[in-house]
Amino acid sequence: MNDQKGKTQLRDIGDNSTRPKSVSRRALIKGGVTVMPAILTLQSGAALARTSNLISAAAPGTTDRLGRTICLDTNSVYPAGGSGDIYDLGEPPRAEVNIITDREYHLAANRGSDQISESAMCEGGTYWYNDRDGGGWQSVELPYRGIVVSSGAMTSISDYVIDTLM
Repeated sequence: MNDQKGKTQLRDIGDNSTRPKSVSRRALIKGGVTVMPAILTLQSGAALARTSNLISAAAPGTTDRLGRTICLDTNSVYPAGGSGDIYDLGEPPRAEVNIITDREYHLAANRGSDQISESAMCEGGTYWYNDRDGGGWQSVELPYRGIVVSSGAMTSISDYVIDTLM
């Protein structure tokens, strides 16, 4: 702008020094390809699982690397709409799980009673095992309406899990 005798004049800004350089089609595609791996990484399943706060039931018999069954207490989470075995852990995520050690469990405090699998125990109730260290029959009480979950699913939210070892 120039000021001559109180009048303001605008200067033409049409010179090429102030305009951005045009990018060739080849350079644009080349630049887009270098960014593509980062975009694909964001679409990975693990990244989506960590941000979704949803968890679902695992197949019966699923255990962690130590052979223990992990039961999610469904009373500590919210049912996700429309599905029976998918639950929302809330925001921030929070869940209570019961970790059942691999033992011989029974429905009553004697060997003559029916045996029950750790996966079936997740549904809740009182179960018994014979302590091999001489402690006799010990009871295990689990909340009703639990589901088996995988240890991988629990790992992604492990900071927010309250666990009880049975």
